[in-house]
Amino acid sequence: MKALEVKNLCISFGGLRAVQGFDLSIEKGALYGLIGPNGAGKTTVFNLLTGVYKPDEGIVKLEGKDITGLKTTAINRAGVARTFQNIRLFKDMSVLDNVKAALTDIYKYSTFAGIFRLPSYFKTEKLMNEKATEILEVFDLDKEKNILASNLPYGKQRKLEIARALATNPKLLLLDEPAAGMNPNETIELMNTIRFVRDHFDITVLLIEHDMKLVSGICEELTVLNFGEVLTKGKTSKVLNEPAVITAYLGE
Repeated sequence: MKALEVKNLCISFGGLRAVQGFDLSIEKGALYGLIGPNGAGKTTVFNLLTGVYKPDEGIVKLEGKDITGLKTTAINRAGVARTFQNIRLFKDMSVLDNVKAALTDIYKYSTFAGIFRLPSYFKTEKLMNEKATEILEVFDLDKEKNILASNLPYGKQRKLEIARALATNPKLLLLDEPAAGMNPNETIELMNTIRFVRDHFDITVLLIEHDMKLVSGICEELTVLNFGEVLTKGKTSKVLNEPAVITAYLGE
């Protein structure tokens, strides 16, 4: 089954055609990369897939279901989760509460009341705490669950953002430059985490990344964007050796 099918996706901002005729087909359970130079339209594609922008043209299907133009909350509930280039955590909340926020169905959290409103599938807050802790254990963050998210090292904040996205039980996980700002050791650890997440949670992963070691190490296939259009696509090893990719993306 195709996890994601995108056909002829287009959007303009004023006179600028930001994405033009974008097609993408990803098999369920794949680990797929979307690469290209700065300004190529990669994050715009993610914004179209997650309902931040409504496309001018095109169709987006998630496991056969048309989600084109739906609102972000509806797309989240359909099974799409994402992270961002700039980490978006609730930094004044604990590590545990960041994950609990996702578990409460688009974080029905009241900062005034200071309590979570339990969704129907958690009978007690103890059960919700246990589920959140279980997710944190996957990322080796359970020992830090009671500290503020802002006090985590940068690399662990990145991991927490992925953990929170997974708490929504997605079918498709979109990672927008997950290795940004990481040192080489953190990047290697992240690479192993992403592989584990795909296998352990049985989901499809689509990532945007500039770190070619990470891309070549985990992505089975790639699509290369340039000026909002698909430059090429295919198996990772083949794509990264194409002269057009080396020229347009690697700047050589």
